[in-house]
Order: sequence, then C-alpha cells, then structure tokens
Amino acid sequence: MQQPKRFQAPTMAEAYDQVRRELGDQAVILSTRKAFAPGLFGQPGRQFVEVVARVPNESATTRAERPTLEQDEAAHDLVRAIAEASAAAPLAAHEGPFAGFQAVASPADLPAPARATRKRTTKTAAPTGAPTGAPASVRPAADVREDATPLPMPSTAAASGPVALPVPSSEEPWSRQLDQMRSMLETLVSDRLDQRIDGGPAVLREMKERLVRYGMTPALAASVVSDVDGSAARDEQSLAANVERRLAAKLPPTVAMNPRRQRAVFLVGPGGAGKTTMAIRMALDFQQQGLNVVVAGTDVNRAGAPQQLTAFGAVTGLDTRLCYAPGELEEILAEPGVDMVIIDTPGHNGLRRDRMAELSSFLQAARQRMVLLTVPATMKGADLAEVVSAYSAVGLDGMVVTRCDETSHFGHLAPVLVEAALGMAFTTRSDQVSDAPSAADNLVLAESIVRAQWSQSAPAAAGARRAPAGRTLAKVG
Repeated sequence: MQQPKRFQAPTMAEAYDQVRRELGDQAVILSTRKAFAPGLFGQPGRQFVEVVARVPNESATTRAERPTLEQDEAAHDLVRAIAEASAAAPLAAHEGPFAGFQAVASPADLPAPARATRKRTTKTAAPTGAPTGAPASVRPAADVREDATPLPMPSTAAASGPVALPVPSSEEPWSRQLDQMRSMLETLVSDRLDQRIDGGPAVLREMKERLVRYGMTPALAASVVSDVDGSAARDEQSLAANVERRLAAKLPPTVAMNPRRQRAVFLVGPGGAGKTTMAIRMALDFQQQGLNVVVAGTDVNRAGAPQQLTAFGAVTGLDTRLCYAPGELEEILAEPGVDMVIIDTPGHNGLRRDRMAELSSFLQAARQRMVLLTVPATMKGADLAEVVSAYSAVGLDGMVVTRCDETSHFGHLAPVLVEAALGMAFTTRSDQVSDAPSAADNLVLAESIVRAQWSQSAPAAAGARRAPAGRTLAKVG
C-alpha cells in the first residue's frame, strides 16, 4: 500500500490541486487541518492548510464495501466546508478534537439539508502536469491510521457543485456557523464510533464512560477506545494499558529544548500558573548543565512581583533582572557570556489587547526564542481551551503543565493538546524550587488520565538536580 503523502498550501483549493496533480482524481483524502508556522528570526508567522492523501488500495477495500457516491459527497461537503472556512478564519479558530480521526457518513446520518438531491454534472478531465512534491513540513501532523476509512477525493465538478449548508446572515457570523458544522460532524463521527464500541465487550463502554468522567471529551474518548482490539479487553489491566498506549499515540509530539539554539525562553500564561517558580527551576537545571542563565522578569507593574523575583535570585544565587522595556531584554541577550535568558511574563488570560501587544513587543526583541504556555493542571475545560486559543496568536511552541499533584483528573488536557496541535514540554508536581521540572512524556500523561492520578514514572528534565540534604528551597512569596 502506498504511504500517505502530505500536501501544504495557503488555501484548501491549492492543496487539492496539488493532490490531483500528483495522485490523480482517484486519490482519497485522509485528513485536513489548518496549521500555523511561527516566524523565524523575528519574522511574522504564516498560516497554511495541510491535506493528507493517498492512492486508494483496491485489494484492501473492495468497491462493494465502499460507500455510495452520494454518501461520499455528502460527508465530504461538510469536511471541505469546515477546512476551507478554518483556513480563512482568524488564527484563534482551530479544528475540533475530531480532527484526529475520519469517518464516512451515510445520507441517513446527515442532517436534512445535506441529504438534499444534488444536480449531477459531467466530470471534467483533471489537469495534468509534472508531479509536485509536498513542501517541507514545519510541524509533523498526527499519525494517520492506515485502516482508517478515507474520504474520497472529489472531482472538479463535484467540488464546485452546490452544497446545502447553513448560509450565514448579518446577524449570525460565519464563525458561529462553522461551530455548528463542527458540532454536527463531531456528532456523526462520535455516533459511528459509539456503534463500534457498543458492538464490542462491555468493558469498552465502561472505559469510554470512565475517560469522559475524568474530563476527556466524548469524541476523543470514543476515538481512543474504538481503536482497541476486542482481544485486548479480556481484563481491565490489559485494557487500560492498551488504551494508555493508543491515547499517547494520538497526542502531539512532546517538545524538547535545545539550549544552544533557543537562547530566549518565554513563559506565558494566566496568573497563578507558577511561571516565576518554573523560570527559577529551569534556570537552576540549565545552570547545572554549565550554562550561564539569566532570569528576566517583565512583570514589573504587579504589586510584589519584582520583589518576589529578586528574592528568588538572592536565595538561589541566580542572576535575576527586571525588564521595563523590550530594549532592556535586547541588551541582556546581547551580553557576552549569556547563554540563555528565561523570561517570566505577566500573568493574564490572553484576552486583553494591551497585554498581548506588550507581550508581542518583548517577543520581537528575541529572534531565537521559544514560547511555552504555562498552565496549572487544575484549570479545567472551557477555561483552558480559551487560554490556549488566545495565546496561539503569538505562536506557541509548547505547553508547561504545573501543579499536577493538586488534581486527580487530567482528561481535559488531551483534547486541548490535540485540537491545538500543541506538544507538552515540561510538567511539575510540587511548588518546591529545588524539585526539577520533569520532561514531558505523552505516555505518562495517558497513564495519569486513565488511572486518575499523576504517574510517578515522569522522567526528570536534563540536568535535573537534587536538593542538598537538609535544605529545601520553598516557593517565595
């Protein structure tokens, strides 16, 4: 079987043209998504659309097993409309958690407008040309299952035909219509997966309900559990281990730091997430590796914040500075002998324009930078998704999850990470500065979700240290 290929383009139409030129009209679409590539060396980032497609395998999927043309086109109309609207929408609009799996809906499952009779037109010949390779990938997309039911590639005529979808009015913005279509398609996919789960052993249904209770969305929970082979559900322990592995595989790749290349590390996020403590922990770890690290604080207006950072520096012996303007950060980065600067930024939810403008000005001062969203594990559901969406506008590189010891439910983290295509970088499970942050591990997160307690097998970050006997550095302030 031919391996799937990824095609990237500014718009969905251009991506489809690339697929047709290289794979032909018979190509099948495995997934579509909108992504954002952060800018390099201070340049603005760019949005692009990624389509994963391959040539169909007739030996694996017979024509008798394939859905009818009406079923294919009705389901694909929904997927294409969502993908095209997402590509044109603001950066904060991301694909829903259903983006990691595919399904083909039948007309009976679709809403009434999508079941409307469509006028047939004669297919036109696909344009021919030299094969065009896919552009270099900025961030690898989620792995595509070979046994997933693909969505057929629409012909030129079918793609241009009328689509019976809600038409946005002046009172109802397109973003709301897009949310409705996402919800509609998520429901269709979830129903199909639920049917597969209901047809299997009862322990599969119990596992799905358990994941939902622990905070995971029903769609993602169904996607994970439906992948489990019935033979692996003989006992609860083997089922849990199987679910943990499959959930870990669905999460975006974790983020590894390269101190030699990423000289500026920005910790951004809501207030009270533990950014200052995390900055000190990271600085101590990198100092342990022989690097000259400076902790710079831009949170200079909040009462007590400058004093807290200064106190941390006095206790740990780290070089801590206060930056009142982007120019001061540039001067620190330009100092000879400084290997890394960790920037502790003011805490806010990302919805205030003045705060985001201030953050952007400091980001522009550092060309070789990494931006890590720092959130507490206790932040749940809609609040977490809102913060991730807001901060995505500045180009996030990864997530730091703190306070993992203060909750037993971690299911809400998985759908947010999947939807935002954001990998974890570090986790912490105490407020002690002497405790090194742990390098993120998707299997550890999956185990913590399934077992409803933070896994003890989290690996320590590179350069992790132990506090001297009889001495513990507690959180200051």
